[in-house]
Amino acid sequence: MDEADDEKDVHPPSHPHDISSSHMLSSSISGFSFTEDHYNLLNDRIYSFTTTVDSLQHTVDGLQNTATSLQHSVEGPHHSVNGLISLLQQVLASQQAIHSCLDTVFPPPEN
Repeated sequence: MDEADDEKDVHPPSHPHDISSSHMLSSSISGFSFTEDHYNLLNDRIYSFTTTVDSLQHTVDGLQNTATSLQHSVEGPHHSVNGLISLLQQVLASQQAIHSCLDTVFPPPEN
């Protein structure tokens, strides 16, 4: 076998399986049945996680902009205390938004 043969894909690409198909939902693995309710719960969690990641990305972008503004305020000839306080409040609000998003996806354990 030469190098050209090594580079060829000898296995056909696998096709994605529809997890919502009835044979998948009723299958058992070691006595565990993956039901439609499990599928729906998993799908909801994935959607929630994806939404949270998107929200966190938006928050991180905002924090980067705030950091840049803070840097310019401190370095600028006419920095103002009120401007710095406003920017710090934005940072605090962003931090609270991050915690809120994470609590939505990963709720704290109930006592």
